[in-house]
Amino acid sequence: MSANKKKVMTNGDTTFYQFDAQMGFWGVPNLVKEVSFQQCPEVSVMVKHNSDGNRGEEIVLGSNDKSIVCLGGSHTWGAAVDQKERYTDRLGEMLNWKIVNMGHASLGLDQVCLSVLQKSSKYKPEIIVIEQYPWAVHRVLNNYVNGYVRPHFVIDNKGKLQLQKVSSLAKIPFFRNIIGNFFSFRKEFTEFKAGINLKNTTDGIFVDPIFVSWKTRHYDYMYDIIDKILIVIRDYCFQHKIKLLFGLGAIQQQFGPESKSELIDFDLPRKRLIELLEKNKINYVDMTEPMLREHTADSPVIYEDGHINAKGHDLFAKVLHKEFIKLNWITQ
Repeated sequence: MSANKKKVMTNGDTTFYQFDAQMGFWGVPNLVKEVSFQQCPEVSVMVKHNSDGNRGEEIVLGSNDKSIVCLGGSHTWGAAVDQKERYTDRLGEMLNWKIVNMGHASLGLDQVCLSVLQKSSKYKPEIIVIEQYPWAVHRVLNNYVNGYVRPHFVIDNKGKLQLQKVSSLAKIPFFRNIIGNFFSFRKEFTEFKAGINLKNTTDGIFVDPIFVSWKTRHYDYMYDIIDKILIVIRDYCFQHKIKLLFGLGAIQQQFGPESKSELIDFDLPRKRLIELLEKNKINYVDMTEPMLREHTADSPVIYEDGHINAKGHDLFAKVLHKEFIKLNWITQ
């Protein structure tokens, strides 16, 4: 692809996605496109979706095949890396198992939950891995992402988790925009009442309120929803005899510089998420220590925006593989 014709994808680009009545948006089936990404614009990457709209080759399961379904956001989908460099493909090289990558950029944990319930059974997984970038837990509060309305959960007045499906009108871009703008206004108004302005900066440096200790009360409802979503995923896996593992990536801010204030804790969403995973007896592996250990200025494991690069994906796969062995889910 010549440089003057090269398409550079930016964060929030929806080229790979289309409206989906269940998930709000999902990958375009059978899409094939060579692009460059904002994180690494000098390198062209081939993106190829299968007939299910997932980035990867067609998955055909034989009667004796074992499969692992991996879900997550843009890290799992593989932003700015070749398909063969993703942690799922590296896992496939380490194991004699079918690895199904169902990751999609900007998926929230609520959409991941729906994917487990409604899409994963096709692949008859023995193991489900959910990659979760801790900062991205806030997506369960954001019902309009990249021009698409998302299905989402709310807690009713009886404390029960209720699914708010995507309106059929959202299939039409005009109405999707109207619905989405209403959701965006409602979210910003709720944040305004809590003293949160996500567009605000201080001395040119933006600090996301999710890391700010005195703003944690605003996010209590968010963590309550996450708690109940985790229970739904856990119970589904238990009922279907599927082993469940969360993989928590290291967030961009943890690679430095360190916070100068004790009131700003870049580890805050991770700690809250780990508390919920342990409370609900869900297996997880924290990638923070190995990723920080292997990261150097000359050989980083992430791009500048926090997405894991090829080295980060390889490390992610090795840590997951080691955890599978530790849990006695696979033989060495």
